[in-house]
Amino acid sequence: MSEKVVRGVFDSPEEEYARKNGLRFVHDKILVARTRSETPGGYEGRIYYLCFKDSGQPYIRKEIFTPGISAGSCMGGEFNEDLPMDFLVDCDLEKFSDEFPLRCYEQILKNKELAELIRKWNLRYKASKG
Repeated sequence: MSEKVVRGVFDSPEEEYARKNGLRFVHDKILVARTRSETPGGYEGRIYYLCFKDSGQPYIRKEIFTPGISAGSCMGGEFNEDLPMDFLVDCDLEKFSDEFPLRCYEQILKNKELAELIRKWNLRYKASKG
């Protein structure tokens, strides 16, 4: 198999292209939740994504930002937190939400794209185990 990686969503033309051409397919990132907190200097926003390395390992990407001159003092930046390779196995939205602040809970439970990814991930995992 080639070292090239094609990204997309499950059951997409990108996945079909990768399969037909012997390329590695890795699921694209998914927006999990957005939060906003008021701070003395304005606000702090956070965006959380579920991402996948080229190896397929899942990780959580946190993008933290504050507008204006206070950004440096409020830790604006991007942070990645690796998850175990089998994290999504037998996972559901409730279990998934445990990895995030409580204020993300409702957004995660309503995230249809994330629910579909977890459902298909588990169907594929079970099919691969026979």
